Amino acid sequence: MLFSITASSFLGFYNTFNAYLGEGEDILAIYDRKSTTPFTGLVPLQLTTRIESIDGVLATSPEIITPTLVKGKSIFIRGVIPEELAKLNSLTILDGETLELNNTNSAILGKTLAHTLGLTPGDTMLVSGVLANRYVELTIKGIYESNSPLDDEALTPLYIGQWLRGRNYGLVTIIRVKIDRSKVAPAQIFEAIAEEPSPPQPGEERKPSPIEEIIPISTATINPENLGVKETSEFMKTYLDRYGMTQETLLILSTVVFFFASATMFGASHTIIRQHEREIFVLRSLGTSAKTLKLDLIVKLLPWSLSASALGILISTALLFALEQSSALQALSHTIHFRPDPLLIAVNLLLVSALVVTGVIHSSRHLNI
Repeated sequence: MLFSITASSFLGFYNTFNAYLGEGEDILAIYDRKSTTPFTGLVPLQLTTRIESIDGVLATSPEIITPTLVKGKSIFIRGVIPEELAKLNSLTILDGETLELNNTNSAILGKTLAHTLGLTPGDTMLVSGVLANRYVELTIKGIYESNSPLDDEALTPLYIGQWLRGRNYGLVTIIRVKIDRSKVAPAQIFEAIAEEPSPPQPGEERKPSPIEEIIPISTATINPENLGVKETSEFMKTYLDRYGMTQETLLILSTVVFFFASATMFGASHTIIRQHEREIFVLRSLGTSAKTLKLDLIVKLLPWSLSASALGILISTALLFALEQSSALQALSHTIHFRPDPLLIAVNLLLVSALVVTGVIHSSRHLNI
């Protein structure tokens, strides 16, 4: 049970953040390679115009992710262009109305965040920025469900998130791009944003984007060396790996916890053998080999140990799901989601079997069987 809780918690955290920006292979992230976290990077918004013109690009969603405080709780506000975000993430409005780009001082909340804050459509919330000394009062326009980490965030028009972040309107945290891989590859996306834009032809006028009709977009310097293009899951994995939080490392840490807790199994094996020490010596005096006795003990102890371990796995799974539903376990203001892992269950039962065998052999030697 202890191993299951530890390993499932670690792997749940790892898998949740790998899926933070979407798991589809057709969704890419354009990000700041020099940022220390996935939430603090800045890339030029004007890259969106270049990317949109590439054949095979289906949608582009510039987003700015801003840590804030609401009612003393830490939450993430994501500034987006709602029409573009909807092409990458399916949002179901559970209550109220959807968000429009021109909805100044409005926000929609993920269902988990709305439950945590106790807010409903029509309520207002005072938001204070963490990275900049900015405050804004937002009216809740609706509650949505996405079945993704977005359920723990609030969505606002892009310029509201930029203002709270304390940077100019020409920068965003990340640009997510949906592509048709049969027409374009990630390397071609990087080549397109790295090359110098061609000058406009005489008489050619570029139609302003929806965001430019609301706010002025300042031109930012584009340095290709600072930019990266990766699948969204690989993008998040880059930051997890940077701090040593690989899937293998987390599983090893869980295994270490298992072995520290395994002293009880050794003690149980030793106690059972001591309780039947008289019968064991009688069988030995009648000519039963030590190998046969050890095998008999293992065969009798193993089903009980595996049954107890299976019960522990069921209890831990039920406990973790209960914690998930209550949003009691969070990391960086996002709920950790748990999924039963067959490999994890198999490893658990395999380790239990190994401990039973080791415990019987060790106790038998101690009693000179």
